[in-house]
Amino acid sequence: MRIITASSTWNLTVVPNAFAMGGLAADIVADTVRVKPNAVVSVPTGTTPLTLFDELAARSRRGEIDLSRIELFCLDDYVGVTADDPNSLTGWLKSAFIERAGIDPDHVHAVPAAATDLASATLAYERDLAALGGLDLAIVGLGPNGHVAYNEPGSLADSRTRVVSLTAESRAQAAAYWRHSVPIPRSAVTIGVGTLLDAKQIVLVVTGESKAEMLRRTLEERTSADVPASWLRLAKNRLMVITDEAAASRLSGRRVSHS
Repeated sequence: MRIITASSTWNLTVVPNAFAMGGLAADIVADTVRVKPNAVVSVPTGTTPLTLFDELAARSRRGEIDLSRIELFCLDDYVGVTADDPNSLTGWLKSAFIERAGIDPDHVHAVPAAATDLASATLAYERDLAALGGLDLAIVGLGPNGHVAYNEPGSLADSRTRVVSLTAESRAQAAAYWRHSVPIPRSAVTIGVGTLLDAKQIVLVVTGESKAEMLRRTLEERTSADVPASWLRLAKNRLMVITDEAAASRLSGRRVSHS
C-alpha cells in the first residue's frame, strides 16, 4: 500500500487491488459507526463498491460491525423508475448491500425519483438529510465521464439534490444492463455536489485501468464542471481517495489546487 497524505489537503491511498480497496473502505465505515452508531452514510452503486459490500456483509455476519442503526441516504436513481423495478438503482442497492449488511429498511432514504412533484420532493430530501445533521460519511464512485453520483458534466460545486439530464454516455452505459420493463430514462434524480461537499468525510473509491485517465483528470487537472468529481477536492482534508494500482497508473503524484 502506498499512502500519500497532506494535512491541509485531500489524501490519496493506493492499494494493490479492488479487494484491498474494499477492506480499507470497510475500515472507515467501521470507525465511523463505532463513534456514531446512527451515522448518516451514503454508498454508491455499480461494480466498484462490491468488494466493500462483501466485506461489510461478512463483518456483519461475524458480529464485528452493527449497521442496523445507520441512516443510509441513496445517491441517485432514474426518474420514473420505482424501487421495485428491476432497473432501479435503489432496488439494486437493497439486494447488493442493504439486506446483506443488516441495515434497517426503515432507515433507508431513497431519492424520490418516482415522485409526482420532483421539485418539491427533492427539496424535502435535502431537508430530511439536513435534519439529521447531514452526511457523516459519503462514499462515492467515479463515473466514466467524471460524474459523481449522477452529477453529470456541467454540474456545479454548489448543486443540490435535483433532476439532471443524462448524457448519451451514461445512457449507453445503462443500456448494457437495462431490462426493458420501461424505456431507458433520459433523466435521473441525484444528490448534489454541494450536498456531498457538506459531508464530514468523503471517500472516493476507484478501481480498474479503465478509470485511470478520468482519475488523473479528477485529481490533477484544475477543478471544473467538465469533471464534476474534481469538485470533491474542495473538501480538502475531508476527502480520502482510495484507488487500486491499475486506476492510479496515470497519476503523476503532483497535486493541483482548486484555484
